[in-house]
Amino acid sequence: MKFKFKIVVALFVLLYTIITLLFFNFYRELALKDAKQEAIIVLDTMNAIRDYVSIVQRPLIEELKEKKMLVHDFFDPRLLSSTYIARSIYEIQRMKKNINYDYKLIAYNPLNPAHEGNDFEHEILDDFKEGLYDEYAHIITENKTPYFFVGLPIRNSHPSCLECHVANSAPKRMVEQYHVIPDFDSKVGDVIAMITFKIPVLSILTYHVKEFIVGGAVMFIVFVLFILFLYKIYQGELKLQEKTKMLMMSQNRLASMGEMIGNISHQWRQPLAQVSAILINLELHSEKDKLTKEKLSQKIEEANEQLRFMSHTIDDFKNFFAPQKAKQAFSAHEIIHQAKRLLSASFEKDAIEVHIHIQENFTILGYANEIVQVLLNIMNNAKEAFIANNTALRLIKIVAFVEESTPKITIANNAGCIDNALIETIFDPYVSTKESSSGLGLYMSQMIVQKNGARLHVNNLQDGVIFTIIFNPII
Repeated sequence: MKFKFKIVVALFVLLYTIITLLFFNFYRELALKDAKQEAIIVLDTMNAIRDYVSIVQRPLIEELKEKKMLVHDFFDPRLLSSTYIARSIYEIQRMKKNINYDYKLIAYNPLNPAHEGNDFEHEILDDFKEGLYDEYAHIITENKTPYFFVGLPIRNSHPSCLECHVANSAPKRMVEQYHVIPDFDSKVGDVIAMITFKIPVLSILTYHVKEFIVGGAVMFIVFVLFILFLYKIYQGELKLQEKTKMLMMSQNRLASMGEMIGNISHQWRQPLAQVSAILINLELHSEKDKLTKEKLSQKIEEANEQLRFMSHTIDDFKNFFAPQKAKQAFSAHEIIHQAKRLLSASFEKDAIEVHIHIQENFTILGYANEIVQVLLNIMNNAKEAFIANNTALRLIKIVAFVEESTPKITIANNAGCIDNALIETIFDPYVSTKESSSGLGLYMSQMIVQKNGARLHVNNLQDGVIFTIIFNPII
């Protein structure tokens, strides 16, 4: 369950990461969309200024010239150059508003060399001339820095544009200022240049950093609350699972107690018969006046021997059922022989031999009675398998040894193999090879072994099975 909870949390972390990335991408696209809209507004405004100069201001200057209010060759870029005026307005805005975008005009053979574009800008201008698109917006990289680039075409909007850009008709003062006047090879309406808007992508994203932080924080809080909700459910299931385990252990313990009571009766049957025989013998000797002091002492000693055996049996069962609150050190010899003693009478009745081989009597820190209960569960399962399969020679072999610093106890029997379809799930609850069984014995054995920091494995042999209790390595 703990492992599954970790998987669920990992999946939700992955989902949160994906959602965060999508969320960031959404705000990134929103920021770029807003930046594009802002760029187009700025560039449209610049184009409107150019149109105003071409359509209104420049014809007005010509009218003033005709009225001889201005000299015929009058030229001042502050009044007649739309490019100069647009750039000046941009510079004023930049100083006042501390704007961080770059505005630029790109043209072929411009009067001002600063308006000569690079290869990329010329390629975009060519596309505008060919009418491939009406606007261009894309992320570009310059000096390893990403920029959002927007371009709009500039069209020859008025015949007056041609007058200043033809060498023969250009004002004298314009020629004196620029020396060389390149000719416009275009008609009214043709694309003659383009204006561009360029801004670092990072600057765009900072515009929406507040929304991103707030949205991300809300998502994170929702995610944490959901994880806490799952953890609460997980804790509830753990408590329910623990109560279920305790109930199963109590059920298994009661079943063990029932079996132990049966074993006590088997253990006591023979000594009780012996005591009864001693009393009858004493009665017969007394009736015949042949009860001597020596005979009485002998029979009393025989009876006491049987009673001591019965007392030791009670002690074994009492120690088995006594609850252990703290871990204690116990040896492999101790728990294996205790399990054998508790089942000796029952096994003797069913002709089951138990061979014990202590290769190394290692010591473990844990709950001895619980490991004894595991041994009893496995040995009782073997007894039931012997009876069910009507096995002639019934043998259980228990070996204690240490392999590569790891203490192990194996319990092997020749009572028949476990079906391959069941062996992988034999330690699951309610799985059993016997129709009358609850299927909790081996499940609880695995739980008890794990509680003691060990593992329980099972494998088929040629004519039976072998269970292995693997304890933690000896340090």
